[in-house]
Amino acid sequence: MIYLFTFIPEKNLQKIEILSYTWPDVEYKTFKVIRYDYFIWIDSIKNAQNLRPILNAYNKITFKAIDPTDSIYLHFIKGFYVVPYWTDTVKNNLIIDSIKFFHNGNYKAFNYYTPGDTLIIVKFLFTINPNDSFRLEIYYHGITNRAGSSFGGGLDLKQNNIVYTDNEPFGLRRWLPSFDLPYEKPQIVDAKIKTKIGWKTIANGKLIDSIIEGNWITYHYRENYPIAPYLIVFASSNKFTIQTQTWNYNNISMPIYHYLGPNNNSPSLYLPNQLTIFSNKYGIYPFYDEKYAEVQIFEGFFGGAMENQTNTFTIATNYEILSAHELSHHWWGNMVTCATFKDIFINESFATYSEAVYDENNLGYGNYMGQIHGDINRYLNYGDYNKPIYNPGPSLSDVFDGNITYSKGSAVLHALRLLFRAIYNDSALGDNKFFQALKYYGNKRKFSYARVVDFENDIKEFLNSENKDTSIGYFFNQWIFKPGHPQFQFLISKNFNGSTYDLYIKVNQNQPNNWARFKIPKYPIRIKFSDNSQIDTTINIDSLPSQTFYFNFIKEPTTIIPDYPNHYIDQISVALIPENEFIYVKIKDNKLKLSIPRIGNYELKIYNSLGRIVLSKNLQINKNQIEMPLNLPKGIYFIEIKGNLNYKSKIINF
Repeated sequence: MIYLFTFIPEKNLQKIEILSYTWPDVEYKTFKVIRYDYFIWIDSIKNAQNLRPILNAYNKITFKAIDPTDSIYLHFIKGFYVVPYWTDTVKNNLIIDSIKFFHNGNYKAFNYYTPGDTLIIVKFLFTINPNDSFRLEIYYHGITNRAGSSFGGGLDLKQNNIVYTDNEPFGLRRWLPSFDLPYEKPQIVDAKIKTKIGWKTIANGKLIDSIIEGNWITYHYRENYPIAPYLIVFASSNKFTIQTQTWNYNNISMPIYHYLGPNNNSPSLYLPNQLTIFSNKYGIYPFYDEKYAEVQIFEGFFGGAMENQTNTFTIATNYEILSAHELSHHWWGNMVTCATFKDIFINESFATYSEAVYDENNLGYGNYMGQIHGDINRYLNYGDYNKPIYNPGPSLSDVFDGNITYSKGSAVLHALRLLFRAIYNDSALGDNKFFQALKYYGNKRKFSYARVVDFENDIKEFLNSENKDTSIGYFFNQWIFKPGHPQFQFLISKNFNGSTYDLYIKVNQNQPNNWARFKIPKYPIRIKFSDNSQIDTTINIDSLPSQTFYFNFIKEPTTIIPDYPNHYIDQISVALIPENEFIYVKIKDNKLKLSIPRIGNYELKIYNSLGRIVLSKNLQINKNQIEMPLNLPKGIYFIEIKGNLNYKSKIINF
């Protein structure tokens, strides 16, 4: 999903406070939805409330029992309903005419009730065995209506020349009885939409046929791939004009349809190239044997675009980045769907990152980094730092927060790409393996759903298959599950030792305690010298409050530029500190050399990688330089010095 306001893409969502709503988790059920066969007949004449009534509708839902099943429930908002996650009110008047239950092809008796006009609970008179299929048919008619200004409002029947559906997050239940949670994906959706002759209709999947009956026409579409409920849509208008392109890829030839509104002759000409780029990076377009369509919702739309499966609905056409974002959702959101809206990173962070991927492959790496820098700056300038990417909050404005879910999430995927470069110790190879890992994840979760933790586990599985270190859980914890970002203070001290210059860089992590302490391997820095030369190097920042790094140069260093050239979401300060305010630590030939400029009593502790103390010593410092043997095996240790000056860092004994 993408939205239009000062820049595309964002959703123009008013910030509201909702404190109590909890986004539903994936829950255990004894049944699975297999198929929807729905029919809807829309009146061509508005009623006294200025709405087009649903003259007749049904949904025939096929289920499969996973475990013994004696009841099921469905979502269906028949009447008045106050939306708990937004300032929106549903004012439906939908009347259930009948419900039928079939098991093994035979009609069976049952009981049902509709608590709160939001659910249909069906109680069977016997227990259905595992692996048995059964079907419910719900017949209804009436009107759908809503107040408020939210997107995801379901079926919009108010407009003069168009009717359409818009469902994310839970709008399908406003017009179609269904199991309306994102992880419950029917394998097939068969749709029949009946409207006045002269109206053109498009829905998910392929057009099977269209049948004229008197003054009415019924369009029959079928989606043959699993589809999340919020992506089940149709649009119908008497103002649509249709243009067609063809995408050719290897031996595939697929139609691209443009349903354009009045006075619009500007379809998105970028789509064939975008389809090729994303197919090369992520695997072939998942719905290549059906279609791709961009449908202009020219009246009543919330002001952006929505990635409905095979049918992107948009207010703007021929907008390059908008098209790229929505198209990429067909991999990240449609092929692999967020399990819950807490996991919206799976959808929107990936699609925003794909904007940069498209620019990289179309215009070069500099344009890719331009997109990433834009994402970083939007988050740092406008983001709520205390909001995590995973489960950012209870309202729609939290879940679809452009600065967090979109911009920060995109920059975090870029940071994951940088981690792959560090793991493989090569930028080109790391980039290649990063996209291989995305393909691995996409293929494993194909036409299903994923939680953020599933993505994390799949990335670890890929690294394990490559015999690489899989201990990267810290990355997801610090960037996705916790709020905030690094706030680094770089303190620089240099010392001329008679022949060369010692440079000490102390890195303090000054972010709040409820944020993570960040670990960033091969963090880039640029060091400048008095002769105007410079070098680019890296340091390994660990999740410690403070670390010190040592360099030695023949020429005099003058300053450093951390995170050059601005790869990470971080806030940085750099300062030069006097030599008498800094403890210097060196390890060489299994000897520990300390330079402590202030006399006094100090406590020295060295820990191994398991956190156990391997050396503890009280020091009385009455001279600047001291040296002592370590007698420790080679490896990674952590040193802590407490006294008139304090010091803590990771050291390597070699």
